[in-house]
Amino acid sequence: MNKQILTVMFKEIKDNLRDKKTVMSSIFMGAVFGPILLVVMMNAVSGMMKDKAEKQLELHVNGINNAKSFITFVKSQGAKVSSFSGDAKKAILDKDKEAILVIPSNFAEKFESGIPAEIQLYYDATAKGATNITQKRIKSLIKSYSRSIGMIRLQLRGISPSLLQAVTIEDHDVSTAESKGAKALAFLPYFLIMGLFMGSMYLAIDTMAGEKERNSLESLLLNPIKRSYLLTGKLLATISFGIITLFATLLTFKFALPFMPLDTMGISFNFGIKNITLFAILLAPLSVMAASLQTIIATFSKSFKEAQTYVSLLIFIPMIPSIILMMVPVKEKLWMMFVPILGQNLAINQILRGEPVSLLWFIAVAVGSLFVGLLLALLAIKLYNRESLLFSD
Repeated sequence: MNKQILTVMFKEIKDNLRDKKTVMSSIFMGAVFGPILLVVMMNAVSGMMKDKAEKQLELHVNGINNAKSFITFVKSQGAKVSSFSGDAKKAILDKDKEAILVIPSNFAEKFESGIPAEIQLYYDATAKGATNITQKRIKSLIKSYSRSIGMIRLQLRGISPSLLQAVTIEDHDVSTAESKGAKALAFLPYFLIMGLFMGSMYLAIDTMAGEKERNSLESLLLNPIKRSYLLTGKLLATISFGIITLFATLLTFKFALPFMPLDTMGISFNFGIKNITLFAILLAPLSVMAASLQTIIATFSKSFKEAQTYVSLLIFIPMIPSIILMMVPVKEKLWMMFVPILGQNLAINQILRGEPVSLLWFIAVAVGSLFVGLLLALLAIKLYNRESLLFSD
């Protein structure tokens, strides 16, 4: 490699390492933010779900005296029953109660006549948190009561309850602990890519918009070095920061793993040295694209603050494939691996599920990302040679 390019590269790396604010904002925040957020979220969700599932179920019932046998049954199952009077719908909408049972006055009459008796369950299916667990537990109790009464009625008539089961379902769940872990950690690729983007962001801004704002760009260009070499050196320094942050993020996830409630959630997450290496190989080519794209945007910006605003928006780009893959089932195809960010998301999810990723797909991910990254790098060099853009007010 050209000696002048290396000189510029090491000079930029050295200067930015001296800036503690840059190191803190890029490497530290990029590497630590994602893992800590994921640990906090997983523990919060796991704790909430566990508390709801293990806590004594409380039933708020309007019309307790209308279904005494049902109330006796739910109490025998360990549920707590409390009387409720008022507007059930309003109480749910006002979030005063999670769920309310309303037993009509004609319940006993229908029940004794052998006619299906109705119990009204009021709840909000869009409520946040673990409210849905309460609803499911209540429905399970009602179904269990209905099933037991139905079986007793058939037996009293000399009919075997098994006659009602013309068809039975034999479950064969082919999911594994790894695939469940991949589903729970669907946002892991986004956090890793976000760390890479954040790692190179501040250096890209500083080497372009920062130079303009400090009025040091003119003196820098007076040096006897080609502009293409100058920008290549800056890009290599920016790429280096991105890769450093990527490795720091991977190691942080490795150390954060024991703090994740994997056993409680019934999932498995293999984050050994082999997978860390595979993740690094898949994500490293993105550093070229990230650095080049951030440098281009910083070139058009007139100040550090303006560049920071525009470049910060790029962090949302890696979120798009993650959200799509969470909502839409996608069967992996070879051509998808050539699409930057999408290919990384698909390949990482496959590894998390414990599925083998072929060498051809690894090559496709690298080629696709590097191709786009090099095109953007050439565009950045071309823009760097435009006097009107570099010195515009």
